[in-house]
Amino acid sequence: MKDPFTVLRLALSCAFLSISIGMYGQNKQDAGFVLKGNITGTAEHSKVILFDIDRQAVLDSAETVNGAFVLKGHVSRPTTCWIQCNNEYATIQVENTDMTFTSPLKDMKTSYTAQGGREQSLQNELDHLQRGYERIYLRAYDSLINKLYKDTMDKARLIRTFTTAQDTYMDIYVAFGREHFNSYLGLDIVYRNRKHIPKDSLALLYNSLPSSLKATDKAQALQTYLNEKLARKGEHFLDFEARTIQGQLFKLSNLKGKYIYLAFGSASCGPCRIENREIAKRYGTLSKKLEVVNFSLDVNRNDWETAAKTDGIVWYNVSDMMGMAGKIKTLYDVQVMPTSFLIGPNGLIVERFVGYSDQHIKEIEKIVLE
Repeated sequence: MKDPFTVLRLALSCAFLSISIGMYGQNKQDAGFVLKGNITGTAEHSKVILFDIDRQAVLDSAETVNGAFVLKGHVSRPTTCWIQCNNEYATIQVENTDMTFTSPLKDMKTSYTAQGGREQSLQNELDHLQRGYERIYLRAYDSLINKLYKDTMDKARLIRTFTTAQDTYMDIYVAFGREHFNSYLGLDIVYRNRKHIPKDSLALLYNSLPSSLKATDKAQALQTYLNEKLARKGEHFLDFEARTIQGQLFKLSNLKGKYIYLAFGSASCGPCRIENREIAKRYGTLSKKLEVVNFSLDVNRNDWETAAKTDGIVWYNVSDMMGMAGKIKTLYDVQVMPTSFLIGPNGLIVERFVGYSDQHIKEIEKIVLE
């Protein structure tokens, strides 16, 4: 029989070993990620940027040496990022682990390979399913944009090819999100494409989420979409409070007795910026009967302020600084930027515009000024 003191010493040693292993594991995770990459075809000392898409922030940057680079940092959860070099980019899933990335500079988006954690493995699986269709529709798009077709029949063929391949690409995307909903990538896909999934199916998916994922902003926004009243054409607008770009409290219901044009967009949205500049040209006339409210989905204040100044925005410019998964954006069922609402003096939503065209401004002028 062992001496009781020997047994106690062994127990204490095991406990200390367990604690040490736990601390080592925690410290390793706290150390963050190390991404070692190589991009062929780059000029020496080309800048490579790792960009957090949701937070609209650079996580790290480096310069290439013989095409090689190293990026380091820490993320609080698996994070969808762009690796950007010159005018090329690729989408990867960053976790606090060792990662690798290789790609030619040309067509990086469809030619890269990456290894890392579980989320990147899922991204790789999704890429494998989508890439063939992605290359088809990108080639067709390039031919259409550059008018590389023989005649109208050839142009119609390219349009059919583009549409069919893109539709298949999106069908694969949404189906993958539903199949892998218990991952950050799957949850992100489903939230972004929630309007394409029946609400009863969305409810079942949401209820199946583990508590760790239910605590994320995307899951909370999905719960809002499922359980709360959403803004609809022909119904009264949904009131909200936000802060102006100057930091003042703004409440939509304070704008009474005039038409309201409420536009959701961001600094990185090209069509949103075009619309801003078109409104600026006509604002002197429109402002007599119309209040314009830009709702920014930016979380980077510098980008928001720079865009507002560049575009000549002198009307209401507000935000909740919650980005793409904010509650107000979700309540207004915004999935595409820009999405805009024309609200009548009686508070009813007269029209909803998805995307931007010059025709939108003409419709607004016709309703408001005539």
